[in-house]
Amino acid sequence: MPYLSTDESAVWEQFQKGLSTTDIADANNKKGWSPAYVSRVLNRARKKIAKVLNEHASSHRLNVESLQDYKGLLTGFDYQANAQVYIVFTMKLGVIVWYKHDSYAGKLCPDCPKEAECRETLDTIMDEYNITLRPDEEQLHMTQQSIAIFNKLAAKEIPRYKRKES
Repeated sequence: MPYLSTDESAVWEQFQKGLSTTDIADANNKKGWSPAYVSRVLNRARKKIAKVLNEHASSHRLNVESLQDYKGLLTGFDYQANAQVYIVFTMKLGVIVWYKHDSYAGKLCPDCPKEAECRETLDTIMDEYNITLRPDEEQLHMTQQSIAIFNKLAAKEIPRYKRKES
């Protein structure tokens, strides 16, 4: 199910790659996009993403701790599972609900049957949000890597709206 329109998707992807609204408008000059238009499109995308993240949090009965719609990230807590939960919006995989965990049924990452699926999910998040791991973080099991990735996403600098310099 597509959550965003074509323009919203294009603006969202470019914004997450670090471009400002002015830079996005300049890159789409042939389409007639102005910084004001890009800003409106980005705000519409943010509202849609916030709505879908909140809906997922509600369906999982989470206590929402923070919602960073401009980053596509909701952090919550599941009291029944006694676990931190991250809900992330991605263009490729849609909405991802990730429970903080140490193992999968007692199995660590190399022995886990879900290892390939988890790797694809984390790689998608890192690619779409332009996140890189330090060499020491790359050596961690994915359960620990995931925490580093979500912390980096939560702390990620977001491009600001800026006017063209004369």
